[in-house]
Amino acid sequence: MVLEFINEYFCSPIINPAVQGYNFVNTSVYALILLLVIWFGILPFLKNKNIPVNFKFMLALLPYIIFGSAFRVLNDIGILHKTCNIFDFGFYTFSPGIWFFTAAITIIALLIAKKISNEKEELFYKYFGGIGLLFAVPVLLYLFSVFKSWDGFFFVIIIATIITLLTKFVVELKEKKFFNDKLNILVIGGQILDGTATFVATDIFSCGEQHPLSESILGVHPALFILVKIALALLIIHYADQDIKDERAKAFIKIAVIILGFATGGRDLITLGAGTCL
Repeated sequence: MVLEFINEYFCSPIINPAVQGYNFVNTSVYALILLLVIWFGILPFLKNKNIPVNFKFMLALLPYIIFGSAFRVLNDIGILHKTCNIFDFGFYTFSPGIWFFTAAITIIALLIAKKISNEKEELFYKYFGGIGLLFAVPVLLYLFSVFKSWDGFFFVIIIATIITLLTKFVVELKEKKFFNDKLNILVIGGQILDGTATFVATDIFSCGEQHPLSESILGVHPALFILVKIALALLIIHYADQDIKDERAKAFIKIAVIILGFATGGRDLITLGAGTCL
């Protein structure tokens, strides 16, 4: 019974392209695991190692997010294989295993950067971001060499940029200090990238959507998905800035949302460019 449950809701969606990749069961479990790992693992780890959590840290973290999104697409184009066996490397090349793999690389890089920077903050950011680029750039360059839809790729980037700047302009008409924390623009930008990539992929390029909740929203109207993403980002920022007093916890919540936005949006963007969407 247990094995059948695991196979139906977790294994089959991973290894069988005909089955929707995400459902309410595995999505809920993955989200719970993510929250537990962040709150009881990563946040205490960063605090214990006295690693700053701020805008510069987030910029240095972006290459690792790009790496995870791009490495995941290598599976889509058939270079890497899917498996439900956690003892097989293939498990760590596809969601959710890819994010365990990426997190492990990130934590190791954090420790290395912290060690070689000799507690100098500016050097830490450079070393940490530089190590991330060593992982991300080769994967990206390879994927760019096999891209089939550069028009879709750049269309998403242009539209997402325009919507982000427009959102910033409108919000600042009401609240001029809203973006004093530079993390806020990345929170909104990440969610808009995710929403735009999904909208373009499903409405213009006729790709499928694997997330059941996203599919429900898209079923009402594809453009609604972008508006929902913007509203969600603004609500999270408002909550964090108004109700959370601990600056480190506040920044980390925003960074978690930024990671989710750019990770899923980046994967959709690169998948669209590679021409491998379902």
